[in-house]
Amino acid sequence: AFLYVGLGGRPGHSVVSGALITRERRRIAEMLRDWPPEAVEGVLDEAFSLWNAQELRSEFRWTWNTRLRTTAGRAFLREGRVELNPILLGRHPEAVRTVVIHEFAHLVAHRMRPREPGHGPAWRALMRAAGLRPRASHTLPVADLRRTRALRG
Repeated sequence: AFLYVGLGGRPGHSVVSGALITRERRRIAEMLRDWPPEAVEGVLDEAFSLWNAQELRSEFRWTWNTRLRTTAGRAFLREGRVELNPILLGRHPEAVRTVVIHEFAHLVAHRMRPREPGHGPAWRALMRAAGLRPRASHTLPVADLRRTRALRG
């Protein structure tokens, strides 16, 4: 299920702010029009059906997180939750389906085989069952999204 977290990154806070968010606002809005919660949920319904794991579907939730920079998405295994990066996926909406399936495959694989590594055999099998290549990371350009950190002296 979709857990509403506004584009500000905090539950119930919908103000989109910051220089990066301001620059990316149009792309994010277009991606969100193409990928409303119902569309993401449809991808999940299809994937869980292919994985024969429909009974797990209601145990997991997802949200957008504008604080993510170069990570397309991330799965929190214990919490059964996925966060997706609206900035990066706004630039590359063609990757939304793959990222959603990739992250939820982590949750399902962990539930099936909790001791197996994150990109282990169970995860790879789920990716193949969904018709995708099991790749551990994306290849989207992210150089301008990297944070620069001041050196402490």
